[in-house]
Amino acid sequence: MATFHELQTQQRALLDNLDELEEATDALTERLHGFADTDEITDHQEQLAWLHRQRAVLLVVLSETERSLLTFDVRDDVIILR
Repeated sequence: MATFHELQTQQRALLDNLDELEEATDALTERLHGFADTDEITDHQEQLAWLHRQRAVLLVVLSETERSLLTFDVRDDVIILR
């Protein structure tokens, strides 16, 4: 079982990854609007779909991490497993 601090570190890393995925998604979405070539559009749409799948997986892992963090009771800097 992971420790409280390991879970906090994982949560921060996941949130950073989520930010990066959202930035990549936004950038790719902007580029899609400028394309006229259907092959390029198809490629970018596939990349965008992949990014959306990665985001969904990350959100599931983040949710599970946050659920695990809730199993700890933190009072006055003392961490107790419930």
